[in-house]
Amino acid sequence: MVIDLFADKQVLSREDRLITDEARRIVQELHKVKLLFNEVTDPYEIESLIYKMKELELHYSFLIKEAKLGKIINPDSFGGIL
Repeated sequence: MVIDLFADKQVLSREDRLITDEARRIVQELHKVKLLFNEVTDPYEIESLIYKMKELELHYSFLIKEAKLGKIINPDSFGGIL
């Protein structure tokens, strides 16, 4: 989140908002994948879901790094991985 030093409130840039929205979407999708993982029994489906979780976690890590490089003040404000 970028702070405008001359304003009374914090302002999100368009890019910050996109990163934040994408991070929230990933956290929601990861939560769904974990719920599904707890229900399936087929070994191939389990393996597929493990790869999907890893993909989502890596994408989330990338977004955190981008947020920090973009000097968003609190990149964890859009939630952590559940």
